[in-house]
Amino acid sequence: MHLLLRLNNKKILLFFLLVFLFNFTKVNSNIKNSVVVSVGNLPITYLDLIKEMKLISLLNNIAVDSSNRETIKSVAVQGLITRKIKEIEIKKFKVKNFNKKDLENLIVRTSKNLGTNESGLEKLLVQQNLKLESLEERFKTDLKWNTLIFQLYNNKVVLNTNELENKIRAEIEKTNEKRMFLLSEIEINKANENNKSILDKIFNNIKDEGFEKTAKKFSISNSSEYGGNIGWINQNNLSKEIYESIKLLKTEEISRPIFLDETIVIIKKIGEKKYGKDIEKIKDRVVRQEKEKKLQMFSKAHYSKLEKTIQISFL
Repeated sequence: MHLLLRLNNKKILLFFLLVFLFNFTKVNSNIKNSVVVSVGNLPITYLDLIKEMKLISLLNNIAVDSSNRETIKSVAVQGLITRKIKEIEIKKFKVKNFNKKDLENLIVRTSKNLGTNESGLEKLLVQQNLKLESLEERFKTDLKWNTLIFQLYNNKVVLNTNELENKIRAEIEKTNEKRMFLLSEIEINKANENNKSILDKIFNNIKDEGFEKTAKKFSISNSSEYGGNIGWINQNNLSKEIYESIKLLKTEEISRPIFLDETIVIIKKIGEKKYGKDIEKIKDRVVRQEKEKKLQMFSKAHYSKLEKTIQISFL
């Protein structure tokens, strides 16, 4: 009799537990799907808000805590509202096209900002119960919006000719000629006290046997097997110390010893190429930048107009 009662009590407890879990899951699901903001006829749910807060936290590398939760929540709500307004207008004009390359660049740039690659970014998103597709959709909305603004206002962009010419002239003046150097190197480890004697030995060997043979004999660099030859190097890829040491060298001249953190480098300049300023590229770049500024102004004005006409309800 007592055993029967115990069994019945266990069944009752199990029944109530299952009922509780079912109701809890149902209530939790209802909370996640509950609408917190309505933008026109588009809803923003509690789940949308949570996801947006997680994205903001991840992309800005900040943890959500009691000190910043309300600020991040406010930024998330405004970001969601902005995208919903844009989505309404994108749908109205049936915009489907966007620059696929721009989307790729945004993913790559976001990954780099977080110190990873696209695969690493996807893993970071999964850790937050987010998907890469969600981030891509976020970017696509902005890219489609850019397409829409271009379609609506590109023919209305008017540039001030005098102002444009002044900007082009200023850009040409501040753009330097590009230089490329054909270089060979000898790299040695710094000695505690014998740097001078080692360097004297190397320079004497250069006089006797030439730079290439000396590089093969003394250099610790991988280039030593090629006689120190490191090929053509753009000036922008040279460290400040090395560039300052070789910029005035004539062809076939050898630099003074260049003392780096742990090594000493001797450079031989074999050749040099100079590239003049590409005036047409500079003009095209300045014109494009000025057009983009004008389109940004149209974008802000267009969005501001929509913001005043579309009903936004906080529920």
